[in-house]
Amino acid sequence: MKKFLAVTAAAVLALSVGCSKEEEKPKEEAKPAAATEKKENDNTEKITLLNFEGELMQQLREYHAAFNAYAAGAAKEGEEALPKEELDKLKADAKAAGEKAVAEIPSVEVPAELSEENQATVKGALEELKKSYEAKVAGLEDEAKATEADELFTAFEEKLNTIHEDLKLIPGKFINELQ
Repeated sequence: MKKFLAVTAAAVLALSVGCSKEEEKPKEEAKPAAATEKKENDNTEKITLLNFEGELMQQLREYHAAFNAYAAGAAKEGEEALPKEELDKLKADAKAAGEKAVAEIPSVEVPAELSEENQATVKGALEELKKSYEAKVAGLEDEAKATEADELFTAFEEKLNTIHEDLKLIPGKFINELQ
């Protein structure tokens, strides 16, 4: 999965860089230095954002694995159904993972290489992510909270994708990375 994410990030970056280059016209050989510097800053910000998201998704996979295991165990029926003790252990593991996520997400460092506006957007998205895991833990007991957790995760995803739009990157489907 790490290789897939790295290859995808490289492909997106290569595509965005390759598609953004225009053919030089003989008249415009002396491009302004400010335009070249802005383009380099945009590429740096794109790379920084993609690296940050890759590291964040790796961390979230660790938290989310326990929820996936519990959901898979709870979905089994009939002869394949797990014993109550085993299901309770999976539920306890999911709760512990969710509580760990809630405790650790606020300490995630937002890259300083991002613009101030994008840093604020990422911080807002991380707050939605934290709320999502709080609801996910509560959702282990209450189905309505589980639905709320999904909505909050979607809000997290949408906030990060506003940065993707600003930087002309393909929108991310972060939930697919966790399932």
